[in-house]
Amino acid sequence: MPTIKNGVSLLKKHNLFFVFSLFLITTVVCGCKSTPTTVVVNPLDLLDENSAFYIAVPSQADPELGIRVIQNNIPNLTEQDAKKIFERINKIYAGITRTKRTTEIQAVADGNIPVKYMPKILSSKNGWKNVTYAPNNSSDEYKVYMYNQMDLAFPSNNIACFGRDIYSVIDKYDYIKNSSNSLEEQTSLQNYSSLPQHLYSWLEGAENEIRFYAVKPQSFLTILTGSNLDLKLFDVQGAFFTDENFPSQYVLDITFNFKNSKYLKAGKTLLTLAFGLTDSQSITINDNSLEIKGIKISKEQLYKLLIL
Repeated sequence: MPTIKNGVSLLKKHNLFFVFSLFLITTVVCGCKSTPTTVVVNPLDLLDENSAFYIAVPSQADPELGIRVIQNNIPNLTEQDAKKIFERINKIYAGITRTKRTTEIQAVADGNIPVKYMPKILSSKNGWKNVTYAPNNSSDEYKVYMYNQMDLAFPSNNIACFGRDIYSVIDKYDYIKNSSNSLEEQTSLQNYSSLPQHLYSWLEGAENEIRFYAVKPQSFLTILTGSNLDLKLFDVQGAFFTDENFPSQYVLDITFNFKNSKYLKAGKTLLTLAFGLTDSQSITINDNSLEIKGIKISKEQLYKLLIL
């Protein structure tokens, strides 16, 4: 028989506790089913497919390059402020298009962005203006900072974006953030990007090296080699590693994808002369691709390529 205390059965107390516990568990489980899943926005998804050259710059690969990218694309930003911002950045993705008259850049960065600190830097005193932008069919608003032809925005504490078509970038961010996709769909590679799969994967995989991809490689090669080479290429991709023995220069591994094997044979000869290569540095991958490893170039040469 259960013990009776103050007229209440201990068994009854236990039953009440069980019912209450069951209620809490049921509430939590059911509540979880109705809670919307937070969509994590990958900044790389925000770049469009309209650039000629793409680059991924992990912060640990070359801090000087990262600071230059920030300082040269945010007018009136001191080197000290650029360093403070860069310390919060994990990786910068950028798309660049150069013509004879202009250079356009579309860039995004992920990290722990000091958003509350930015109005002090991007103030009217420093020549900046700002507007509040609301995407169509969205309840969210975003602050856009403007200086001459440069636009800059921080749609979240983890993402910064600047340069060309900033409002389209924000629209895409807002669309992804408010997407109702399932968690399984969100974690699959390249849900939202308009970049080709191989380009997306190549850039996203950059960790200790700077990776690039030239969709229209002619201007890239002209700056890199100092020669106007017409190599009949589809594209060029590669990676820059800081030379451990000479920190002021990079070691470059690069793959040239030719339109056919005929162009590859002629291109190999021209590239061997342009880079001063030995036979041991050239590796033919297949009929249309040529990989060259161990090319040494100064860091300033890459900075020139990026107009830094």
